[in-house]
Amino acid sequence: MRELLCYNIVTNEKGITMQHLVEDIYLQGNRQAFLLLHSFTSNAKEMHYVAKMLHSKGYTCYAPNLAGHGASPEQLFASSMEHVWEHSRQAVQYLIEEKYEAITVIGQSLGGVLGIRLANEFPEVKALCIISSPVMERPVEGLEQRVIYYSKRYLQNRGSSEQELEVFLADNFPRPVEKMRALQQFIVETGNQLHLLKQPLFLAKGMLDESVFHQSIDMIEQSAQSNMIMKKHYDNSSHLITLGKERQLLTEDIIRFIDEIKKGAV
Repeated sequence: MRELLCYNIVTNEKGITMQHLVEDIYLQGNRQAFLLLHSFTSNAKEMHYVAKMLHSKGYTCYAPNLAGHGASPEQLFASSMEHVWEHSRQAVQYLIEEKYEAITVIGQSLGGVLGIRLANEFPEVKALCIISSPVMERPVEGLEQRVIYYSKRYLQNRGSSEQELEVFLADNFPRPVEKMRALQQFIVETGNQLHLLKQPLFLAKGMLDESVFHQSIDMIEQSAQSNMIMKKHYDNSSHLITLGKERQLLTEDIIRFIDEIKKGAV
């Protein structure tokens, strides 16, 4: 495995500039590349298993930590939806500049939302795999709860005391509502672009996931103009299928999907 190491400079809400190290997974293989995009508040490790399995089949795999992700809560707070979107665009540009012949985007949750937009913007994206991705409006409160959960987990793993945890949460929550709304609106606006999708699509939903994600996957299937759509259900999976007990099955299905494209199946 080769890991790309890149430095991001961000400014937090108190105007303090921070520099942090972000580790991106980059497994070099043949001239067909996969861009793997993780979910909101997560990191590239979410895609490690799938990337490793695809790489074993000879493919190049690039799984970046999206802007503000894969680091501390403060760095997540300092980022924005605009930063995340631009970072995903830069990842595609990187693969294009490296002269890969075909790019497939695999996105889980928010990563799939980004993937839809990337597929509509870049003709070099030849196929798209969407896992548990929302394209319907979700309550702002639910998005903030995701950030609270991530912050708690990070601080607990760092060994912070309960008192330190309480102080941190009191100082940093609630989050600025405009940031949560920006994420919400990015998702909703992406749902309005589904009719532009023409690439082959692989759609995955975990049957233990929330209904909004089931409905979103169905909405993508019904709205896209793709002439090849493969939809799979994973009965024993919840939201993050790439981390669950059916991750091997998911990866095998994605490989089968790519093989079908190569054979020219419709």
